[in-house]
Amino acid sequence: MFLSHPNEEKKHSLVNHLIEVAQKTKEILSQTNFNLDTAGFYCGLLHDIGKLNPFYQKIFQFPKNKINEMTEIISLQYAHMHSPFSAWATSKLLDKQIVSEYKIQDMIICVIYGHHSKILSSLPEQRTSQQFRASQNDMLANLKKFHEIVNEYNEFSNLNWQKCLERFNEPIKFNIDLNDHTNTVKDFLGTTVLYSALLQADRGSFGNWVYPIFDIDINTSKLVNSDSNLGSFRDEFQKNAIQNHDFKAGISVLHAPTGIGKTKVFLDMISQYKEKGKMERVFYFSPLLALTEDFENKLLQTVKEEEDILIYNHLFAGSISEKKQHENGTYGEYPWLFDVESFNKKFIITTTQRFLITLYSNNQSDKLKLASFKNSLLIIDEVQTIPKFLLRNLIELLSELVKNMNTKVILVSATIPHELESLNKNRISDDLLNSYLNFTKKNISFIGKVDVPSYDEKRTLIMTNTRRKAATMFENVKQKYDQYNENLFYITSGIRKIDRIRLLEQLKNKEQNFIVVSTQVVEAGVDISFSKIFRECAPLDSIVQVMGRLNRENEYKDASLSIFQNDSDWKPYSELEYNESLKILKQIKNSIELYEKLKDYYLTISVKNQKNKELADKLSFRMAKMDFDGVWEFVYSNSLAEDEKDTVIIPDKNQWNQIKNDLTRSEKFNKNTFRKFVRYTASLPKSPQKLGILEYFDKDLLSRNILMPKLEYLDEVYDSKNNLGLDVWLTKK
Repeated sequence: MFLSHPNEEKKHSLVNHLIEVAQKTKEILSQTNFNLDTAGFYCGLLHDIGKLNPFYQKIFQFPKNKINEMTEIISLQYAHMHSPFSAWATSKLLDKQIVSEYKIQDMIICVIYGHHSKILSSLPEQRTSQQFRASQNDMLANLKKFHEIVNEYNEFSNLNWQKCLERFNEPIKFNIDLNDHTNTVKDFLGTTVLYSALLQADRGSFGNWVYPIFDIDINTSKLVNSDSNLGSFRDEFQKNAIQNHDFKAGISVLHAPTGIGKTKVFLDMISQYKEKGKMERVFYFSPLLALTEDFENKLLQTVKEEEDILIYNHLFAGSISEKKQHENGTYGEYPWLFDVESFNKKFIITTTQRFLITLYSNNQSDKLKLASFKNSLLIIDEVQTIPKFLLRNLIELLSELVKNMNTKVILVSATIPHELESLNKNRISDDLLNSYLNFTKKNISFIGKVDVPSYDEKRTLIMTNTRRKAATMFENVKQKYDQYNENLFYITSGIRKIDRIRLLEQLKNKEQNFIVVSTQVVEAGVDISFSKIFRECAPLDSIVQVMGRLNRENEYKDASLSIFQNDSDWKPYSELEYNESLKILKQIKNSIELYEKLKDYYLTISVKNQKNKELADKLSFRMAKMDFDGVWEFVYSNSLAEDEKDTVIIPDKNQWNQIKNDLTRSEKFNKNTFRKFVRYTASLPKSPQKLGILEYFDKDLLSRNILMPKLEYLDEVYDSKNNLGLDVWLTKK
């Protein structure tokens, strides 16, 4: 018997594995409209036929604890690879009688070639070593035996075995280039969904996994705050939003001003979708962890089925109940789990970044998740944060998801970008919106340059655009208001995540007055109401977001937002958006005027931003050429790439030894290991090399690319005394 996996594993028959994966891949794709069922079947049937390479048939005979040792020995004789051999055999086994379109044949071969790495639009000529030739030669004998075995299986009966056996030993030159075809967004998405379906069928074949049916009961009555000054407006908005929502529409846009109670609307809409027809999953995406955690906390008040809800971000991946254990200090080992990594849960709460990664990335671990968007509802909150150049292409992809995967999409924002104007809108009553905006009107003033804003002994937020400016402002405020030091707080990404969480919980105490100096980390999703906000000049999207932290329950009569500009530096924003916003912010007097300006502002940005148009065209070109790597590199570099900041683990002193032992004991430092300690992380403003502090970090961990200060340097690296955290390095000369 030929083996697909080590002999001691429960499922190890190559024939059975290929048939099982073929059937599951076809099943997944049969639930879409891409007409790729047959392609999926043959992707699954042939994806591992390259394991007839004698390397695998020898290595799989050994116990798992001997495989690493024997791999080194057998690699001297045979090549340690199977995907290229699988693709090569497929190119001979398939013909026009099986898959009529050459384009689809090429797609199948490319997907099989990349199923352990990534999709390539053109396949390279294989460099032949002595081991490679030995594998190819001896695999031919195994192919002949395999053909004799599968003669009795209908699944293999249509394949062109004669051609394969006659030509398998030829030099491997594929002459395949998906760029040669005329392609569309649908072709690009269809290819990646085919890839994702194969990955899910293959990775999920070790368990008896099934598609979920979304049947979670959601009771939003506990989210009603009858004591709120805004309660009547929120009730009316929520009723209006549900009544006017087109549940048959593929993509809908919901305009939800800040503070109007959109989370309850989402959850009530989900219940309506559940009643109107079968769906597998619901996804909630937001740009900030603060928003996802706020949504998660409110969801917990409405449901009982915690195990069906997946939290997936760089802090944690698992059910809500597992997250509670994690937050209480019970960390566990976090093994790779198919249901988690494939999004095979009923309710998934994750980030907008993860959504974009799933659509555009060319990494197999990311693409594994894509097929789970089928038959699902996607709620994308704060859609205005998605880079404008991406919106045109993103809408095309979403439209194809709707047409071909039975997906429903709700795009939500208090500020609707011009690029979304043509989409179906949830028609909220203008009278209701105007009444709400009038009732929650906030005074806005442009105050120019200010070194230290005035403090009115209530709840003041001072927000800057960069950590360096925040650190300088914090030092100035401390000097001027030293009598309030106990009620002075600093929150940026230079502060440990666990400290930020603690600080934000502390600030929810409505009786306490304080000053908070921060960057954009508290711009959205933070359930704290300030009486006064000083915000450095920024694009209007950001101004509207921070306005949502001002006078949230209309409890302050003199609440105000003051815009300051200490310099002309527009970074980290777009120069065009910054300057166009500056013109408006110098003119307006209140939030009503700001909302009135938004539509024209977005139109101006869309018309004037030639750079965004050029970026959008370049992305479309790469996608039409099926340049999977190029698409991902382009999206990543222009919208997802982080700056040079380095993440540092800052343990408590009494945990230092335990955490170091855990980190050094792990075979490798992967995302699951990182999640275990991510609550103790913060980011340096520059690399340790540039700061000249590399010697402050533990050398054993540095060799594993992990930054953790030596125990004796913890206090020097991370400033707890003055509350600046890692941003203390921005204050040093």
